[in-house]
Amino acid sequence: MGFKPKAITEEVNISKVNPLVDFARLLGAIVVLTLVIYFILGLAVDWVVPQLGPEQDIWIGETLAPAVAPQLGGEVLEEDTRQLYLSELLEELRHPGDLEEVPITLNLIDSEVVNAAALAGGQLFVTTAFLEEVESENELAFVLGHELGHLSARDGLRSLGRGIFVLLGSFVLNLGHEGTGPDVIGYTLNLNRLNYSRSQEYAADEYGLESVVGHYGHGAHSLDFFERLAARKEAFPEGLVRASEYFQTHPLTENRIEHLDAIAHEKGWPMTGETTPVPSGLACANFECNESPPDS
Repeated sequence: MGFKPKAITEEVNISKVNPLVDFARLLGAIVVLTLVIYFILGLAVDWVVPQLGPEQDIWIGETLAPAVAPQLGGEVLEEDTRQLYLSELLEELRHPGDLEEVPITLNLIDSEVVNAAALAGGQLFVTTAFLEEVESENELAFVLGHELGHLSARDGLRSLGRGIFVLLGSFVLNLGHEGTGPDVIGYTLNLNRLNYSRSQEYAADEYGLESVVGHYGHGAHSLDFFERLAARKEAFPEGLVRASEYFQTHPLTENRIEHLDAIAHEKGWPMTGETTPVPSGLACANFECNESPPDS
């Protein structure tokens, strides 16, 4: 008996559902799956980071540090006497007993981008353009204290950890990335830009203000830098390139300033006092500015 194929009574390759509906369902499933994975990665990072010892923290910071300067648009200055001044100020701002097993490494970056950032393992970065902007040691100390707060809470590890997981996942799934290990670090830093959550920023603010009050006896003038740049940004919202970088990574809003004032009131921290000037020549390499008169 010969084979008689069954007659096809309907078109099996055409869905009975509108293709746009199928696309919407697929897109929704991908979005939900991505959010679930991202949430799980966040929980994993929050669990892993506290398990890391100071040695691992330091190793991660030293490994990633060379990739930060290019992200901030410059290169690290190996020998500049301003590093010693900043390092000594950092030690004075460090809370007693905090970060005892993690040495603080100040990286001064020759860059036109106004920024300061904390990575991991005690690695802290300050750009020369930032030093040109500060007008008192009080506001400089608050920014350094703020970054110390991020190091103390290991916020950099948490931020980078999720980014690295996501990026490595994209490599595994071949989602368009190509490159080697150092490229992974660079991509991750670029993705994160060392941004932190609102709660992390609030906590770092409190750490910074407490550092300033502990060092100077008051918190006066510590927020002048932000208030000055905020006013300038408002006046030139599209053209303030040099100051915009710090606002992208450290958006100090009016709410955060009000929060700091409330914390100071609650703690009984005085917010009035004398201004401490920055050392002469802070904006120049090795504190040495060329003050020779122009050629006549």
